[in-house]
Amino acid sequence: MGRPRIPDKDTRITPKHVQLIRATYQALAEKGLSRFSLQDVADRVDVSKGVVLYYFGTKDGLLLATWRWVLSRVAERIRLALERSADPEERARAMVDAIFISPEANRTFYLTFLDLVGTVARRPAFAPLAEEARRIEEETYAEVIQHGVRAGVFHSSDPNRDAKVLRALIDGLFIQWLQEKDWRERHPFYKRLCQEAILRYLGCPKAGPPSGSAG
Repeated sequence: MGRPRIPDKDTRITPKHVQLIRATYQALAEKGLSRFSLQDVADRVDVSKGVVLYYFGTKDGLLLATWRWVLSRVAERIRLALERSADPEERARAMVDAIFISPEANRTFYLTFLDLVGTVARRPAFAPLAEEARRIEEETYAEVIQHGVRAGVFHSSDPNRDAKVLRALIDGLFIQWLQEKDWRERHPFYKRLCQEAILRYLGCPKAGPPSGSAG
């Protein structure tokens, strides 16, 4: 499996860039894009707003760099998880483990990701990043499916199409999980549900029966 790519990945990222990006990511998760300002970032790292603009040029430049950085980290984490196993079922479970990393991390990611989805619909400049993120995600899922098909464990006549279904399944479960009042406690249940749903969809003979709603 090739190394994931995100647009402008060759842009040099300094420790200061990363510090500002991390502050942006947390501010987006806490306030949402509609209430987000450059001053939020400046206040978090105790610098002037001009320093933020010096490193990223514009507010959109900062937002694009932040989402690019976050998405590249997610892609790399999944890639490393897949390299640890050759068994198709274990690879599928490891992929979900790498995605369902922790309640807090997943909540932060999906709150900002949903903002990105809305932004893409209104601001075309963000579309290439979202398209590249979708490509990476679906190519990763398709590779997992193809590996399982070659091993005679998974069933798929069109891995690329089924990768879209997996993406919809994973994102859909996360959106449902976000709405849970006890989202921290329900995180393991949703991870297990996601693993079982993927394995059943792909026809894995060792996939268990559907989980009960009690978790």
